[in-house]
Amino acid sequence: MPQNLQKYFQFSPFFTDSAAMSDLAWERLQDKIEKTPPTLANLLTNNKTSSFIESLTQKYVQLSVQGSDIARLIRDVVLADMFIGDMPQELSQRLGIDPTTAREVANQIISQLFAPVIEDLKKVHREKFPGRLPAKPQGPTSSYQGQGGQASKPQEQGTGEQAHQQYASRYQGEDLPESGGNIIDLRQK
Repeated sequence: MPQNLQKYFQFSPFFTDSAAMSDLAWERLQDKIEKTPPTLANLLTNNKTSSFIESLTQKYVQLSVQGSDIARLIRDVVLADMFIGDMPQELSQRLGIDPTTAREVANQIISQLFAPVIEDLKKVHREKFPGRLPAKPQGPTSSYQGQGGQASKPQEQGTGEQAHQQYASRYQGEDLPESGGNIIDLRQK
């Protein structure tokens, strides 16, 4: 059990750097956390967050000794000390990793760790960094958001449902048999 507790303190965004903080810095951190929505405060202290960071450092070998740095970065994003859109650049600079890997890590943090609290996180970031997050979509004619949050090309005028169906029919793969449809099997010739 002491090993698990040690890892929790190492990878927890709440506790990382706590031993080195002055009493005043610790109080300031706690004050910031108290002012955040409860879902975000819970994310910082939750054991699942530290487990996520630990598994992330195991997946990317070059991050194995930088779990505390990732925890610190997550804390900075949750407390809006750093803009969420700057995560890839910050990961690359702080951790000394290439931009492609930094983007992959940032996408995993957002899609897996931040997914349950993304609306609260967006709200905090809209207040702290006005104009940096795209505005909320207005009405049913907004463009469809594809995977990864990328907007599709502008569609002909119509409802949001029609745009979704056009997107789905255009970009979803067809179930083709291994030898049939548009595929020519040259192995048999």
